[in-house]
Amino acid sequence: MLRKYLLCGFVLCSLNAQAANITQVGRYATVNNKPLAAQINPLETVQQIHFPASIQTIGEAVNYWLRYSGYHLAPKERQSESLQQVFQQSLPQVSRNLGPLTINEGLTVLVGQHLFNLKQDDLLRDVNFSLIARRAE
Repeated sequence: MLRKYLLCGFVLCSLNAQAANITQVGRYATVNNKPLAAQINPLETVQQIHFPASIQTIGEAVNYWLRYSGYHLAPKERQSESLQQVFQQSLPQVSRNLGPLTINEGLTVLVGQHLFNLKQDDLLRDVNFSLIARRAE
């Protein structure tokens, strides 16, 4: 008889321990008590973006997209010369409406995904791009 009580107590404790990471938010809905992927890494936030007419260059578009992410563009001293040249170019019309994309993907599309790799510094919360080594042709 004692075994039955111990077994029931163990089962109830284990069920309670599993349920500790779940919160009921409605009659039939529950959520996990965990941060979302976008809360852990804000650059993984999926967004659809429309750049206003005031955004004229690729550099302005990158800064505009980073505005609410908690990240900023690395200082010019740390940017490559080729990246600064890309930032001064006009924003293509086809790039005025992007998404839904993660911020990482969107920024890479803006600067040229075959030209640059995105580098993020989570400590300083800044974003920079490194030129992809070109193959000898």
